Amino acid sequence: MKKNILKIALLVLSLSLFTAEAKEIALPEIGDSAGAFISPQQEYQIGLGFYLRLQQSVDLIDDPEVNSYIQDLGYRLVTHSDGPHLPFLFFMVPAPSVNAFAAPGGFIGMHSGLILASESEDEVASVLAHEIAHVTQRHLVRSFEKYQQQSIPRTIALIAAALLAAADPSAGIVALTAVQAGGVQSQLNFTRSNEAEADNLGMHTLVRSGFDAMAMPRFFEKLQQSSRFYDSSGVPEFLRSHPVTTSRIAEARGRAVTYPLKRQVSDTLQFYLIREKLRVLATKDANKLVRYYEGVLNNSSSLNETATRYGYSLALAEAGQFTTARKVIKSLIDSDTDRLNYQIALAKIEISVGQLSSALNIYQQSQKIYPDDQALTLNQVDALLRANLPRQAAHLLLKQLELGHKSSGLYKLLAQAKQDTGEKSESHIWLAEYYYNSGRLERAADQLRIAADLAKGDEFQLAKISARLRDVEVILDKLEQL
Repeated sequence: MKKNILKIALLVLSLSLFTAEAKEIALPEIGDSAGAFISPQQEYQIGLGFYLRLQQSVDLIDDPEVNSYIQDLGYRLVTHSDGPHLPFLFFMVPAPSVNAFAAPGGFIGMHSGLILASESEDEVASVLAHEIAHVTQRHLVRSFEKYQQQSIPRTIALIAAALLAAADPSAGIVALTAVQAGGVQSQLNFTRSNEAEADNLGMHTLVRSGFDAMAMPRFFEKLQQSSRFYDSSGVPEFLRSHPVTTSRIAEARGRAVTYPLKRQVSDTLQFYLIREKLRVLATKDANKLVRYYEGVLNNSSSLNETATRYGYSLALAEAGQFTTARKVIKSLIDSDTDRLNYQIALAKIEISVGQLSSALNIYQQSQKIYPDDQALTLNQVDALLRANLPRQAAHLLLKQLELGHKSSGLYKLLAQAKQDTGEKSESHIWLAEYYYNSGRLERAADQLRIAADLAKGDEFQLAKISARLRDVEVILDKLEQL
């Protein structure tokens, strides 16, 4: 295990050899000792290495609508933060716990349970704003400065292991033991000054982004009250790494009242719709969830009845009750024709009952209103592949790449589209990208070798594949030498 963790460290250091995007990011030098210890470029590589490693342990939520929502919300805040130029990636971990965490370089994860525990978008935004402040102020890297007498690879291994413990405790705790990190996990528990700074800057970002400043102390207070019902081992992870005290809540509340109440118009319904979609995605018993929604609707006890009906339709479809699901979603469409969530939900129901042409028509009409929307396009591509229209699917996916909308799911769909058009070498190239972005470099190398074998006779294609493969093999050779 110790050997594996050191491999992770080297993987992080070597990522610049393999990731063109990382090379092109011009991060500013920040005038603090952490900048001299670990450069901003290395900091990004630490975060990227952690993100890739995390995906080997956890299946992140890959729903296009959920991911688009959390990315849009995150970047709305980043735009008004101290680091609007920094690269950020926001992602969702499918876990019922109330937790959020930030890795160096702008990789911010949130457990689905945090959104389900929130009663407003402002509360979720307050947590993201707080985590963004930790990144822009480089709190995590600065907290590890006392390890600077050790080698950079070992220090990075400590940081990666501690981060993994925050995101995936079962894997991270073992990793910490393997590198004999001792009390390193405590380094994630930011100092009081770190927390105060993140609260202060986070609230400033929150307000500048058009959200309610009171959301931060309100959510902290809610967490503190709920923690009274836990024993010491069951306290929400967010409270362990970001301790909430009465004085801290009071300070946040006192700071919040100094901001004028000037909120931007926000699509709060979208938050509630995503909240219910996460509830459906998390369920292991669709029929039980259907009964839950029926009870909430009968008792008029929902935070947002429209979103509850949307969740009810999704749960019905998950339970195979497509006729009723279609009826519910169509009633929502009648009152809000252009709501993309409803159109996608209806299209998926149509696919489930064998009406593929109807689903394709829904997606095509929606593209006229939301051209090149990522969530819409990925769902549409899935339908096009089902309809044996891979060339149309590939065209839409390549356009997404041109727009900078990259994701593991997109690469996987593109690999399938190229396979279906008979472009075998291209298919394996994109499948390699999928494996790389999922942190599985050995499989990425295998796919590139297959692609190279299939590209014989095409010198340009072969040269491109060979260059990519050499980069991957350099990293893998170094890993084998440890």
